Amino acid sequence: MERLLAVLAELGGFASAAQLAAAGCTRHHLLSAVRTGAVLRVRRGWFALPGAPEAEIAAVAAGGVLTCASALVAAGLWVLAEGPLHVAVPPNATARPRPGVLLHWRRWPGCGTGTASVDGIRSSVLHVLTCLPAEEAVMALDSAVNSGVIAYSDLLDLRGIAPVGKRALFDLVEPLCQSGLETRIRLAAVRIGAPVRAQVHVPGVGRLDNLIGDRLCVETDGRRFHAGSVQLEEDYRRGLALHARGFVVVRLSARQVLHEWPATEAVLASMVRQGVHRWGTRTRPLLHNEGRER
Repeated sequence: MERLLAVLAELGGFASAAQLAAAGCTRHHLLSAVRTGAVLRVRRGWFALPGAPEAEIAAVAAGGVLTCASALVAAGLWVLAEGPLHVAVPPNATARPRPGVLLHWRRWPGCGTGTASVDGIRSSVLHVLTCLPAEEAVMALDSAVNSGVIAYSDLLDLRGIAPVGKRALFDLVEPLCQSGLETRIRLAAVRIGAPVRAQVHVPGVGRLDNLIGDRLCVETDGRRFHAGSVQLEEDYRRGLALHARGFVVVRLSARQVLHEWPATEAVLASMVRQGVHRWGTRTRPLLHNEGRER
């Protein structure tokens, strides 16, 4: 029994009967472990440890592995709306659609595989590009690159594999964006036609989430959730320091960006039309920018 559990753990918590047999686990021990609840029978010929993530168990039970948005969520990445469980199955699989499960049949050349329960990051990223709406896909890819789950150069290497109609999305990825909230604001500026940079450094202030044009700073509170008085005091200090330098500061909540977005975007667009984002005749302050102007 101990050998069986150790092998399952070494294999990431999931294994086929063939893999277990190859590792020296007997059928008797396997059936005994299933009867006692020490091992789960996920589907015919596939087994898992009871502590395995529920989403991964559901994916294997459906005949495949987690992919697309579901795989990115499992990796702790930012996804706007996970929606159904995304499961990649072999092109020749006999898996049938299940309620709450979206099957992905396509295999991407040269992307390899992940684990027995989760698709590889390259394959998952390509499924995201083809499955999610453009804005949501870029949000997820920004998060994947910023977190280091996939290198920016490796992401760009996927351009040649991606469908032709989706390749332009690679040009919208910004490795410096730290949340989907920041990505949504940045993409709005691109649509409006205003230059935008992520994580611009202002001396004496720190980094700005997004700087639209010369002086319109758009900050989001989603990642902080107003974490205590110390953070609030720092936000107040930053805001006052930016105003003193002539910047216009707009601080948005997660609700305004996620659930009240049309109204929020309309206000930002109006500010750009009025030229609020430009210095005009003012003296431009010294900025250190590691982002790219769009």
